[in-house]
Amino acid sequence: MMNNLALKNQQEKTNRAGHRQRLYKRLIESGSNSLLDYEIIEIMLFLVFKRQDTKSIAKALISRFGSIHKILSAPKKDILSIDGLGESTFFAFKIIEAVIKSTLKSKILKRNTIDCFDDVVKYCQNDMKFLIAEELHIIFLNTINEIISDQTLNKGTIDHVNITPREIVRKCIEVGAQGFILIHNHPSGDPTPSLNDISLTKKIKEASDVFGITLFDHVIIGGNRHISFKKLALIK
Repeated sequence: MMNNLALKNQQEKTNRAGHRQRLYKRLIESGSNSLLDYEIIEIMLFLVFKRQDTKSIAKALISRFGSIHKILSAPKKDILSIDGLGESTFFAFKIIEAVIKSTLKSKILKRNTIDCFDDVVKYCQNDMKFLIAEELHIIFLNTINEIISDQTLNKGTIDHVNITPREIVRKCIEVGAQGFILIHNHPSGDPTPSLNDISLTKKIKEASDVFGITLFDHVIIGGNRHISFKKLALIK
C-alpha cells in the first residue's frame, strides 16, 4: 500500500512538472497571447510555489478579481483571503506590478510626447484606473517636448482633488519645464469632465501662459476609458 501511495505521489509530481514545462514552452515560443489569463497567473505563482499545483489557486484569483491587473493591484487583505495564499504571494504580485509600471514609465520617458500619447495614456491607466480616490499627476516636458519626469501632485477623495494653478506653475518652474500634461482619474469609471474640471483647467492654462509654460493636454482616466481636453477642443 505504501508503495502504491509513493508511486501515486511520484506520478503527481511528474505530471505537475510536465504541466509547468508545457506552460513555460508556450510562453517562450508563442508569447503571452497564447496563454489564458489564469495560465499567466499560474506561471506567476510558480515563483512562490516551487512544486505545488497552482491551477486551482489561479482560477480562484481570476474568479474573485476578474483580471490580472486587478489581482496585481489588489490590497493585501484581499489576496490573503484566498485559500493557500500568504504574504510571499502578495509580495510577488507587488514586485511584478512594480516591474510593469516601471517598464511603461521607462518607455514614455525615452520618447517624444507627440509620438507616444497612447503610451502616456496606457501608463497612466495602469497606474490610476483602480484608485479609490482622485489623484492629480503631471508629466513635465522640456523645450523640445521630451518628457523630463512625472509626479503625483496631490491626492484627494473619491470625487475631488484639491489643486491650485499656482502650485502647478511653481512645480513647472522648479523642474525647468516648458510644458506639461495634466492627468487625473475619476474613480467612478466615467471620464466625462465636470464643470469644475473644465473651469480649473482653464485657470491653470491662463496661469501657465503668463509664464510662457504650455499646457499641452489634460487627460482624465476613468477605468479603461479616457478623455483628452485637447481632442475635445477644451484646450486650444
